[in-house]
Amino acid sequence: MPDTIAALGAAERIAVIDVGSNSVRLVIFGDCARAPLNMLNERAFCALGKGLPETGHLSPEGVQSAIATLKRFAWMMQVTGVDRTVAFATSAVRDAVDGPEFVERVSSECGIDLEVLSGEGESRLAAFGVLFGLPEAKGIVGDLGGSSLELAAIGNGKAEPGVTLPVGPLRFQAEDAESGAIRKAVRAALKPVEWLEDVRGHDFYVVGGTWRALAKLDIQRRGYPLHIVQGYEMPLRRAEDLVDLISHQSPESLTHAENVSKRRLQVLPLACSVLAAVLEKLQPKRLVFSAHGVREGAYLDTLGAADRRVDPLIAAAETMAAQEARFGSAIGHEIFEWCQPLFADESPADARLRLVASILSDIGWRMHPDYRATHAFRRVLRAPLLGVDHTERAFVATTVLRRYSHKASGDAVEEMEALLSEDMIKQASRIGAAMRLAQTLGCGAPAALNGARIAHDGEELLLTVPGHLRDLIGETVESRLKRLAQNFNCSARIESV
Repeated sequence: MPDTIAALGAAERIAVIDVGSNSVRLVIFGDCARAPLNMLNERAFCALGKGLPETGHLSPEGVQSAIATLKRFAWMMQVTGVDRTVAFATSAVRDAVDGPEFVERVSSECGIDLEVLSGEGESRLAAFGVLFGLPEAKGIVGDLGGSSLELAAIGNGKAEPGVTLPVGPLRFQAEDAESGAIRKAVRAALKPVEWLEDVRGHDFYVVGGTWRALAKLDIQRRGYPLHIVQGYEMPLRRAEDLVDLISHQSPESLTHAENVSKRRLQVLPLACSVLAAVLEKLQPKRLVFSAHGVREGAYLDTLGAADRRVDPLIAAAETMAAQEARFGSAIGHEIFEWCQPLFADESPADARLRLVASILSDIGWRMHPDYRATHAFRRVLRAPLLGVDHTERAFVATTVLRRYSHKASGDAVEEMEALLSEDMIKQASRIGAAMRLAQTLGCGAPAALNGARIAHDGEELLLTVPGHLRDLIGETVESRLKRLAQNFNCSARIESV
């Protein structure tokens, strides 16, 4: 099977600059077109929108800070060899009287041409950002920035025209902006948006750094085993309780929070008051947090149709295997096909995860033998994968763990018991044992499995090999065939033809 990454060709190095109401950020994407890594990711809290509701102008201090930051970003892009730049400004520059003057200064002093996004354009990119990481997402996207909230419906890989509302936390910095007053203002802003009734009860995809802090707090307080915001899910009732609690807290009372900046904590109670009113209106079944927003949406918008259609999870796995496996990613496809007779009844979704695990089945070979299993497990568990939820991520990681060892357990497997059912752990062990046999039988080399077959009739596993290879089957292959048969609760036999 051809290597998808090779077929796509080398990815461009694309820089995205986001000039927001609160922060100014640069992200440089590279490595793989549909599953890029952040080669550089830097931000500065410039607070351009501070005082905007009262003055109608950008903060003078924020302007100076933003200009200095953008000069640095221009230099960073130059020295890192960026191929293409996408630069935009959002609500603060859009709404400020002196917004055009700021854009002109950025062009003349920094050499960066800023596009000032419309409210609809900003909501579209936020929705694209969710689809960047969760292509199958269906529901409504809410992206809370410093000065505004963008809402857009998504489904079938597309984003519907959205709306922007002036209810960001920076709009409520006055001393009398209590939780009740904020909720009332948000309710009033939501009321004219008629199409929200059509998506009531759908999943709510949460975007924005301040709202993501809420997920981090929930992960911490629950002792949740996977400290990854992307794809983290929260049922409505738990979200409502947590939001209500935090919206009535002072920022000082939240200082115990780990991995949340003090700047985020300063506005988190205000952001939770906004979220409370949104949840009241939408009544979603669950909240799904996205680590990706307008910047990733802007990146996805630059890709051609062919690149967009690529499965980002498989693309990410192939990129990892191309860099870390002994013989690249193609052997993973061969192992997937070779093991197919053992999993003939699997669903397309299950087959997709087995393919990803097969592609990643050789990424631990450089490690010390005593640590290969747990290293590969944690490498997969913590990789910046796209197109995968937490349960699927845990399943693939556990499958790769079992590819390397049937004994490794301890903290690794115990952590995953909170995410995987007993049946899923058993299936991961079966797939892992099958991949282990295939890797051993074929030495992990391309085309080495040609002529060998594996079959399962419910009572016996039959490994068939060409006659000239029968004498080359050693005790390691026999041992791993036996272990695989134990996972299927049956006997095993080798036959030559």
